Amino acid sequence: MRLSTAQMYDSGTNGLLRNQYDLYRIQNQMSTGRRVVTPEDDPVAAAQALATEQKLHVNTQFLDNQGNAAAQLKELESQMGAVGSLLIDVKARWVEAGNGAYTEKQLKDLAVDIRAQFEKLLSIANNADAHGQYRFAGFQSGTQPFVNVNGVVSYQGDSGERLIQVETSRFLAVNYSGRAFFEAVPEGNGAFVTGAAPGNTGVIRNGSLANSNAYDGHSYSLTFTTPTSYDLTDTYNGSTTMTTGIVYTPGSAITLGGAQVDFTIPPGMGDVYTIEPSREESMFTTLRKFAEILGNGMPNSPDFLNTMQRVGASIDQAIQHVSDNRAVVGTRMAELESLTFLDSDLAVQYEEQISTLVDLDYNAAISDLSKNQLQLQAAMQSFLKVTGLSLFNYI
Repeated sequence: MRLSTAQMYDSGTNGLLRNQYDLYRIQNQMSTGRRVVTPEDDPVAAAQALATEQKLHVNTQFLDNQGNAAAQLKELESQMGAVGSLLIDVKARWVEAGNGAYTEKQLKDLAVDIRAQFEKLLSIANNADAHGQYRFAGFQSGTQPFVNVNGVVSYQGDSGERLIQVETSRFLAVNYSGRAFFEAVPEGNGAFVTGAAPGNTGVIRNGSLANSNAYDGHSYSLTFTTPTSYDLTDTYNGSTTMTTGIVYTPGSAITLGGAQVDFTIPPGMGDVYTIEPSREESMFTTLRKFAEILGNGMPNSPDFLNTMQRVGASIDQAIQHVSDNRAVVGTRMAELESLTFLDSDLAVQYEEQISTLVDLDYNAAISDLSKNQLQLQAAMQSFLKVTGLSLFNYI
């Protein structure tokens, strides 16, 4: 086979170019720190790295969302905690108001404090975040949730939950409905509520469930015909039955349909008391009633004491209600913390996978660089000698 001079030049030039390209590729890898600079360097590794980077970007977005959710939940829980502290202070005023030595003037001074606590509670309920979004308005985050008209507070929001996606299939609520938090507080002991007609001489307690039995949900009315007997009216589902002449032993408890009540001051003739299923009462209504009885009630009168019993039970229920709902938010925060911990670990794993696929092994690269430099030098010297061959050198 005969080789022309042009063929030798072309072959040598191509060889030099290949060696130069290999040397450039290694230099480029070392300057970028990546083994796979372009997909042609390693198509399989480049494809796997791209898929892993997409997972990493999604995971990073979830971490950002989780951070946003955590900040909002922390602020929400803080506001709930402020409500709990306020109600504990109100309960302390209730205990103080029960001091039998307090005068009407001192009770009215306490009423001023309770009205101030009412306004503070309203301020918390209408609290907004740094973006002007009301925390307790549901979906109506741009609308002030609570409006006070002459002491009667009404809710303008809804029960919607603003959700943030914190994981592929997990959306977490970062707000709370003001209706659920401030208004859905059960009356009395949570199962039923006792009541007393104005002018009664006796004082009824809030009552409890008898022998852990469930309350039957009936409405009962007790009318004392004498201090030792009463007529009972039982109303349920629109049907009313009446029993007369039931004997009452002063100092003993009365059990009706699973409800058990007794009296701190024995009932007198003509007294009327009620036992009804517990309904919902807002915290604002409870504080308004408390301020009214302090401002208008006569110390140690049966009417004052009966209302104080009912208000005290409502305050206790509100404190428990706040605790229960803070636990809900606390559960969200704990779940979020767990997700953030897992996703942070996952981000490290993704980064390690990408590094393994595309990052450069400098020890191997330096060895390849030296080898390619030697190859290029040898090829250049060889090309020089081959191109210098000529028969004229031997003539």
